[in-house]
Amino acid sequence: MTETAPPPEIEPTDAELLRHIHRLAVPVLVQQALMYFVGVSDTLITGRYLTSDDVAAVTIATYISWFLSGLMAVITAGTMAIVANRVGAGDLPEANRIVGLSLFLALAMGLFIQIFGLSTAGAIVTGMNMSGPSAEAAAIYFRIVVAAGPLIALRIVGNSCMAAAGDTRTGSQIMVVVNAINVFLSYAMVVGLFGLPKLGIAGVALGTGIGEGIGGLLSVAALIQGRAGLRLKAANLVPDRARLARIVRISLPTLGETSAGIFGQVWFLSLVNRLGAISTAAHGVAIKCESISYLMVGGYASPAGILAGQYLGANKPALARKAANYCWALGNLLLAGMGIMLFFVNEPMFRVFLGSGKPELIAEGAPMLPVVAFAMPGLATINVISAVFRGAGATRLPFYSAMLGLFLVRVPMTYLLANPEDGTWMGWGLKGAWIAMLVDLNLRGLWLALQFRRNRWMKVRV
Repeated sequence: MTETAPPPEIEPTDAELLRHIHRLAVPVLVQQALMYFVGVSDTLITGRYLTSDDVAAVTIATYISWFLSGLMAVITAGTMAIVANRVGAGDLPEANRIVGLSLFLALAMGLFIQIFGLSTAGAIVTGMNMSGPSAEAAAIYFRIVVAAGPLIALRIVGNSCMAAAGDTRTGSQIMVVVNAINVFLSYAMVVGLFGLPKLGIAGVALGTGIGEGIGGLLSVAALIQGRAGLRLKAANLVPDRARLARIVRISLPTLGETSAGIFGQVWFLSLVNRLGAISTAAHGVAIKCESISYLMVGGYASPAGILAGQYLGANKPALARKAANYCWALGNLLLAGMGIMLFFVNEPMFRVFLGSGKPELIAEGAPMLPVVAFAMPGLATINVISAVFRGAGATRLPFYSAMLGLFLVRVPMTYLLANPEDGTWMGWGLKGAWIAMLVDLNLRGLWLALQFRRNRWMKVRV
């Protein structure tokens, strides 16, 4: 059974607190890396064995999948805040009641995502300025993956419950299995391994959907068996209006943040799509490279949120703030190294995805990585401090940040700058979109840092 926060009556030394942060962070880093590789493997296989239209299709379908899975924030934010708080207070029966209700909500939301996605895939892709072979491939990929929606929802929420209680290891072990199944089946159904049919983009999607579905079953099985004081029982699945309302009340701002963020990202992508399929595909590969920074800093964002919730539940606000500061500093240190890699190793990173082929994508996309290298301080702050606020239940602050950054900075700047290159100040092509991203991330990080320093997040009642 994985350790949870130190008992409330024990004040950890700085060295003990740092060790505890790292015990929580390492499994999260593994889990984040494996979750990232689930998506990356699709791009790797598509980039090496299929067409540029298929690469563009995976980019589009990934954004849409992010949006629908982002709807799970209506459950996970409130669940993690309450479970961490109750574990910190030593109230495991209430924590277990919240776990059962959260899984009930996850199944309902997953079914909604499945039905909605299957019925609107084509219309969504068309609405994102895609047409022709890339649009057809994106709709195929998306429909297959979203069919596993209920099981994906159970994995996301189940792993979040265990993490909130301090068990970050089980989620990473589950992702090992998900990733292995995904890579093997996707590759096998693209190249026709072991006599399997060559299904092209559909094979890539099937590998992803099957792997994710098995991950959901494993997460539920782990909670039934019991992890970090949590145990799923049938009695806790019975709906309770007051507790459900409590979960949703805390989560709604995070749902707003996630929905606004993904809507803004989709809008942002639709502006990039105006530049053509080559720019869209290059943008997608560049995002995969840049996304390494998210998985790295996520290793410290997760402990920041978990410990903020647990220590505030134990009535230790000074300790919650200290843990947050350590995670913030460690996240910035990690992303400083990532920024150096993005700046100096951009072309080799692209070649990992595309091999020696598709030089047009490398020429278009690799120069974007040095631009976003300068956004690493903002990115570290957004991820870690937002996690702290969510763990404390102060979920409105990240929502305000996403709204301001995306809709007042990134999208307007992209409209102005991301036009076909024509030598004018508004014709910067794909680079204009990435400059808009750079400004957005750093301004958001600055605003969140100021809110953290004001300390009001420590006074929110969960």
